[in-house]
Amino acid sequence: MRPVLRVLLASLFSVGLLFASAPGPAQADTPDAANWPSPRFITYNVCGAACPIYSGSGTAWRDKLVGAMDNWNADLVMLQEMCYGQWVLLRDGLQNRTDGGQMYDSVWGAALPHVDKCAKWGADTRYGLAIFAKGSPGVINNGSRSVTMLDNRSEGEQRILLCARAAVGERTVRACNTHLSFKGAEPEAQAAQVARVTRGFADQGDPVVLAGDFNMLPKDARMAPLYNHGGGTGVFQEVDENDKSEFTGSECPQSGDRCRSGEATVERASGCSPHASPEGKIDYIFLSYYWFKTVRGDAAACTPGMSDHHLLRGAAAWEN
Repeated sequence: MRPVLRVLLASLFSVGLLFASAPGPAQADTPDAANWPSPRFITYNVCGAACPIYSGSGTAWRDKLVGAMDNWNADLVMLQEMCYGQWVLLRDGLQNRTDGGQMYDSVWGAALPHVDKCAKWGADTRYGLAIFAKGSPGVINNGSRSVTMLDNRSEGEQRILLCARAAVGERTVRACNTHLSFKGAEPEAQAAQVARVTRGFADQGDPVVLAGDFNMLPKDARMAPLYNHGGGTGVFQEVDENDKSEFTGSECPQSGDRCRSGEATVERASGCSPHASPEGKIDYIFLSYYWFKTVRGDAAACTPGMSDHHLLRGAAAWEN
């Protein structure tokens, strides 16, 4: 899409409590649940295979995550490192609620056909990604579901990009979820591929919400195809890019309005488990810049036993 057309589109169509019982210090930009904009988003690497089940109970794990979704009133939720049985437990619980809470529709994508450690969630040991959208079944257009196989140059997990069109309020967005590798040349190739595919959706006129675990820090040059600022060549803003408490270095002056930065989503001193990837912000919620404005983001305090990542919540207003 030509830049002029993007501007025309922009003119035409021109995170509070989450894990309430979670320990840990207050974050720098504690979300204002009453006044932050909507729609709202969550991304979370749930560590379904590697981590033990929270409190030893799948039901306890599900209820903890559902509580986070309800407290944030999330419109879209992207989950990574998810075992198939874990997804089914959450999906069924959200589609058959008896407590009067919000229902969610969902799609799943497999990255591995079998992971031994997923057996604790059930007999089907597939492993992958899930997208949840607020609303009754049908709010996600299953006919639009796509799974893009990303450039895998080494043995191991087949990294994928899972996307589907979903109704968010009165609008339809292209929701995409991914979990990139941290090995060798794979992160650079995969980030570039994700940027191309999602930019294609944006050029078709879809507002795009891209989230996931990218296993790279914001200022990493390999993230440039995604960002539309800070030396980037992409079409995205990121929900936590305007938290000035995280602005560091000459390229992120306090006088600036936004920066390729954000709160850490993996850190060894947070109550989470040690992680092989770089410490810092490696989880993201990207929004196509000509459809969204007033972005806000916050990494929730880590809940020991839930994951080795922080849950990242985001919010934005529609550009119109």
